[in-house]
Amino acid sequence: MSTVLLVNLIKIRWLAIVGQLIALFTIFFIFNFTIPLSECLFVVLLSILVNFISYFIQRGNSTLTDKKTFLFLLFDISQLVVLLYLTGGIFNPFVILILAPIIISASYLSAFWTILLSLYSIVLILIINFNYIPLNWEQNFVTPPIYNIGILVALIITIIFVAIYAYLFANSARKISSALTATELKLSNQKKTTEVAYLSAAAV
Repeated sequence: MSTVLLVNLIKIRWLAIVGQLIALFTIFFIFNFTIPLSECLFVVLLSILVNFISYFIQRGNSTLTDKKTFLFLLFDISQLVVLLYLTGGIFNPFVILILAPIIISASYLSAFWTILLSLYSIVLILIINFNYIPLNWEQNFVTPPIYNIGILVALIITIIFVAIYAYLFANSARKISSALTATELKLSNQKKTTEVAYLSAAAV
């Protein structure tokens, strides 16, 4: 399962990298937004390097522990939040993508790592809510303070809700899978016992 998880993480990260590059080039060259493009591309480059490292780990059949998986997801969230900081903070529509690593964590890791990752995400969201590089909108973009607070609270509640929901759903699926495996094992042992009994009867 750990090898499959690492392969999936590599594929998802490649999709994220391609999406980030398309979004950056689109808003810079087509919509003419002034963003720190060099810094943004450097952050994306870090993600590419991490993905190559992940690929070599997967090729080496290295064991992917919960801690290693957590660190990979920690990097993914950090990389995304740095990009958000450079491109408008929580007013960037792609801020919702911060949920993706949390869903993966809740689906595969224990509750401890998922809680830790969720708390880390909430702290980062609070930081970029007050500190970020704003986008140069071509028209006035003014939102009332209550709306800013609403976005922040909605993001935090969504992170908590999605983490709990995904973990409970994945945990239920794991229990069903374990029960099926145990049942198959019992049936296999019973079949072997029956076969031995038949052989013994035949020998007699």
